[in-house]
Amino acid sequence: MSTAHPDRRFVEADTWTASGSKSEMLDMFHDFCPRVQKLLKLCPEGDVLEWKLRVHEPLSHWVDGNTALVGDACHPTLPHLAQGAAQAVEDAAVLGVVLGKIKSKDEVHKALLVYQALRKPRADWAVATAAANGKGLHLGSGAAQEARDAAFKAAKKAGGENPDKAIDQIVQRTLYAHDCAQEAEDRYDALFSQI
Repeated sequence: MSTAHPDRRFVEADTWTASGSKSEMLDMFHDFCPRVQKLLKLCPEGDVLEWKLRVHEPLSHWVDGNTALVGDACHPTLPHLAQGAAQAVEDAAVLGVVLGKIKSKDEVHKALLVYQALRKPRADWAVATAAANGKGLHLGSGAAQEARDAAFKAAKKAGGENPDKAIDQIVQRTLYAHDCAQEAEDRYDALFSQI
């Protein structure tokens, strides 16, 4: 008995390995520079894949019993801030700290809830910031694009907030100056006692 969906196109459309059309790809990138055009034309017809990027609502919780989700399983992130893998690494670092503090298997669940309390707000912020950055960087022609471009010019001249959050100084400090393992060390006991 087959478990495949009767409409194969439906299944392929919802997978990251869906075959794409070379002609559609070339149409999509018709106004890119000649070098990109040349590279795209070299791609064999059967090797074009469609990879859909989607924004997901944050999960309400990452922990169920003694099981916790990490990385894209609990906070899938668009690539517009380059934080998907980095946030997964932070998850792992915090898990290492909190699980290293338990004294018995009876404490696993509470330690995982501490992990969630430490990581979820930050990861949810990174996901939302990446999604907003992608939206802001891919505006069509119009007033919103003109306002964004003016903000780019102002940031270049005077500094301050940058429309591209990947290079914005405040966002960079939030991302790169944060020591998630130290935060876990510092806050573990208080969070563990509250859960």
